Amino acid sequence: MGSYNIQNTSYGELMKHLMSERSRFDSEEEFQAFTISEVRKLITDLRSVNIELTMRPNYGGQPLSHHSATQKLAKQI
Repeated sequence: MGSYNIQNTSYGELMKHLMSERSRFDSEEEFQAFTISEVRKLITDLRSVNIELTMRPNYGGQPLSHHSATQKLAKQI
């Protein structure tokens, strides 16, 4: 299984697939909307195999807070 590494831009399989779809969209906003929609579908689908994920609300592109688990995980990689 692949991994996600911010520093080296090494993506896991799901992210690779999403990134391969990027050229279909005329703008970054359209691509982000597509990606969010697909991730939401994934979250719903995973519930059928007893895996529950949650999404952090999008705060209009504001930087991650120092309390963010995402930021802390990125520092560990």
